[in-house]
Amino acid sequence: RLPRRTDRQTPTDTTRHDDNHNNNAKRHCKTDMSEQVVDEKSLSKQTCSSSSSSRSTILCVGSINADVLIEIDRLPKVGETIASSDPNSGYMLPGGKGFNQATAVARLDSGLTCSRLATNFGNDSHAHALRAIAIKNGVDVELCQNKNVPSGQAFILLEPGGENSIIIVGGANSDWDTDLSDHLKHAIRNAKCVLLQQEIPLRVNQAVARCAFEGSVPVMMDVGGEERKLPNELLECVSLISPNETELERMTNLPTDTEQQCISAATELLNRGCASVLVTRGSHGAIHVTKNGSSVKTVSIGAFQMDKTKIVDTTGAGDCFRAAYAIACVENQKSIEERLSFAAAACALCIQVKGAQPSMPTRAQVEELLRGHDGS
Repeated sequence: RLPRRTDRQTPTDTTRHDDNHNNNAKRHCKTDMSEQVVDEKSLSKQTCSSSSSSRSTILCVGSINADVLIEIDRLPKVGETIASSDPNSGYMLPGGKGFNQATAVARLDSGLTCSRLATNFGNDSHAHALRAIAIKNGVDVELCQNKNVPSGQAFILLEPGGENSIIIVGGANSDWDTDLSDHLKHAIRNAKCVLLQQEIPLRVNQAVARCAFEGSVPVMMDVGGEERKLPNELLECVSLISPNETELERMTNLPTDTEQQCISAATELLNRGCASVLVTRGSHGAIHVTKNGSSVKTVSIGAFQMDKTKIVDTTGAGDCFRAAYAIACVENQKSIEERLSFAAAACALCIQVKGAQPSMPTRAQVEELLRGHDGS
């Protein structure tokens, strides 16, 4: 089970992949936003609340976006206009950190978990498509609301090698009610794990984390999203906070260039109230840091080794990694190392496909990659 606040585990990044998955995803990624031939009325009945009580719920409270993916050779300089490297880029793909993680949970499910999403849909043409895609991917959208504002959007500038820069337009993701609904509070208290990110208002994250904490439900906090200071009152309610190296440096004002520096910076977060810290380090893997009495316990794992020419888009890598780690914890995978390996394998598959949401791998693909890795 995902540990409560007193005990936490970890993830990591990067590796190879099955070409069939890559090619199929490329063929479909441009059409996913328009694939709306879904019987929403019948599918919407297949909610977590109506499913078998033996399934554990992972609740993602966060954003959903219509992503605009633009391929470029390099970022423009101030005052400069450049053309995209691919004249056919600029198409819409479903995204948003909350939706990405909910989709990853649904696709990585082995039949033991249920993925629920609490988010806001907008009032434009994107909203219907995004809802249909969520349902098609097996995500329970019963907790989602409709807002009379445009959908959230993200403009992703994708450079060669898979590196990206992102501009987020909040839209409906910023238009949350003042208080959590009773329905959402009930869902939080009955979840096995709650996943949070930073693309919705801070006050919402604080309210969700507090509700989960009071119900002894573990919370995994992804630091990615909007750059903001996290108050200690929030950190104290979080079971596992997961920044990357850059985010960790920003949060602590400490260097994070080496593994030891990352451990020292993570220890600073532990001193501020965090139960555990998971630092993802890209091609260097990940480090899990937690207190063990008066000392600090660390577990490190390296990234999967892979051909760098196969890396095409890292946009959804962090979301995939954290969702996979949450699945591994909820499913009681035995050791921290096993949970990290599962997350690393999922992430390695993810970065070989364009688009955050289309790149989320299936359980079968991850297990196949792990079998091949174990046998090598």
